[in-house]
Order: sequence, then structure tokens, then C-alpha cells
Amino acid sequence: MGEEIKDNLLSNKHLDELDQFIRNDFPWYLQKEQVTGADDGSWFCHILYDEDEPKSDWYNPLINIFKNYLPQLTLVRVFVNLLLRQETPSISAFHRDCDFDYTEKMTTAIFYLNTNNGATEFKDGDRIDSIRNRLVMFPTNTLHRAVGQTDVATRIVFNFNFIKSVTV
Repeated sequence: MGEEIKDNLLSNKHLDELDQFIRNDFPWYLQKEQVTGADDGSWFCHILYDEDEPKSDWYNPLINIFKNYLPQLTLVRVFVNLLLRQETPSISAFHRDCDFDYTEKMTTAIFYLNTNNGATEFKDGDRIDSIRNRLVMFPTNTLHRAVGQTDVATRIVFNFNFIKSVTV
């Protein structure tokens, strides 16, 4: 498909900083389903940025870690997602992160904070395993889904939607 994978994205210093932020008093908010209207299982989310503005006090310290690693020109959304371990993997419905008029110009990037047996699956059958410090980027209009983990307590991913380049 059109995925681009970057392993070992963050420096050890930045990865340690990120761990400290997320694992110490970071607030999580329960969501009743992963994809609106799909009844595909609950999860936890923290919205850092949406609708052209920061939505969290955690936005600046967290985005400062990523700002030199992502090729974004204009941020659209940034979420941090957490799935709890299940006996059988929770699987979200296939979806696109955004359905705006300009979605075809957007890129989605998923950063995996921890290694686990969860994954991101694409409608075409491609699968990206959740490996610590891995980033996968793909066009936002690509259908994909989250596959939860059964081996560790939490699966934590950062989800970025941004415009990478402008067509004149």
C-alpha cells in the first residue's frame, strides 16, 4: 500500500521524556466506541489538538518532543489512544481518521509508544505491528483499524493527522 515505516524514530532522550509524561498522572478519557456508530469496544483517549487549536495543557510539552521528527506543515488533529488488554483482541471498525473536504491532502501518522501484539491493519490486508518507537505514515483517506493487544496491560499510540505538503 502507501505506508511508510520509520523505526527508532525518537532519540532515547525524547523517548524517555515521552514515557515520563504519559506514565505520570496523564489524564485519560473513556470513549464508548472506537469508531463512532460502530459499537466496536471502548477505549481511552486524550485529545491534544483538534479544530485548529490545542485542547490540552499537555499539548506543548508533548508536541515539542515530536516537532523535529514529523514532516507536518499544518496539524489537523493529535490524539493519544490507550487500549486495555483483552483476552481476545478488540478490533475497531475500518475507518478513516478524518472526512474533511481536504482529507486527500492529509497524512496520518501513528506512533507506537510500547511494543505489544496489537497492530494497525489496513483494508488491503497490510498489517503494521505495534513496536516501541515505530512510526507509520499513510494517506489519511486510507481505511485502517486498530487491533488491540492480549499480551500487555496497555497499548499506547499517538495519532497525528496533518497536511504534509501544499499543492499549488
